[in-house]
Amino acid sequence: MWILSEISRDGGEVGFRRFMELALYHPEHGYYTSGRLPWGRGGDYLTAPTASTWYGATVAGMLSEISTRFGGRYRLVDCAAGDGSFLGSVLTALGAGAVDVLAGTTAVERSSVLRKRIADRLAGGALAVQVTDRFVGDSAEPTVVHASELYDAMPVHLVEQTAAGLLELTVVGTEAGLRWGRRPAGTDLEEYFLRHGVRLEEGQVAEVNPEAESAHREVLESCGNGVALVLDYGYEAVRLYDSRGRRHGSLVSYRAHEVDREVLDSPGERDLTAHVNWDDLRLAAAKCGWTEIGLMPLAEFLIRAGIAERVDEAGFGIEADLDAGTVAARQEIKRLLDPEGMGSDLKMLIQGKGELGRIVGEILNRAV
Repeated sequence: MWILSEISRDGGEVGFRRFMELALYHPEHGYYTSGRLPWGRGGDYLTAPTASTWYGATVAGMLSEISTRFGGRYRLVDCAAGDGSFLGSVLTALGAGAVDVLAGTTAVERSSVLRKRIADRLAGGALAVQVTDRFVGDSAEPTVVHASELYDAMPVHLVEQTAAGLLELTVVGTEAGLRWGRRPAGTDLEEYFLRHGVRLEEGQVAEVNPEAESAHREVLESCGNGVALVLDYGYEAVRLYDSRGRRHGSLVSYRAHEVDREVLDSPGERDLTAHVNWDDLRLAAAKCGWTEIGLMPLAEFLIRAGIAERVDEAGFGIEADLDAGTVAARQEIKRLLDPEGMGSDLKMLIQGKGELGRIVGEILNRAV
């Protein structure tokens, strides 16, 4: 197994964060970097942008309204752009009018294979798309940043509270394969829980992502007058670390649309994900002068952003003939709004600064 060689180079035992980094982002064997396309109906899971183009079309309608109210253009940046589904649907919905709304578009994607797919997919459009592995913006440039399931794919530390203190879970490489190990947790991990006012119960397992705050702050500081749309699975710290709901943490793996807690199995061949602590992203915003516009389920965001208007404009509204096209469109919309699925499970955190933030606040907080 390739990962055994990597762990052996690190002394035969690594913290879970290092294991997750290797499993997801190893240059050759990593889940996101090996060239396979993990999302979509034929993959391991669906995201909102890959589930339906109605997600991007709805955001596109909101972006157009922002431009009209703002009286000018701004940059759109998609972090963790994947295969370009979100930007593709946004630019398709805007059509030739994209150049009147957007001053530029950037796709940020860590995987070189996926960057190539994005470039090929979005080539030749009305608006050129910059494709890069890191977002380096202009703090004076008005910017809307979109990030779908970026932070839940960041490697996390895994810890367990015991009577003897907080332990960090490790992964040990043996001749028989991988097994769990434990070692005393560093003071930085203990301080993380103290900072959030969280006390784990004995026997409770939890994930920690200390890098989320700094990563999000770096993104926001690269924008000037701006808006951040962060779509992800997560909770505030008080709920995320509530042992009554997540005594064993939120870490799971996905393969062929099946969820599993055997996260050491088949590294590089399955997704690994842990819920976001929204309070980390809130702290990041507060430190660089951004304010929170809202935190709401995906379905509520789409309704407030105008999905009903987009459906009517496309001819699939309540008055539409019930033909195959209408049925297919409504099924996709239902998937996005499903209160028993991603419509409720996925949350959108909206943060803003300056005039763009004020405008988006007005759009999303109007009566619906």
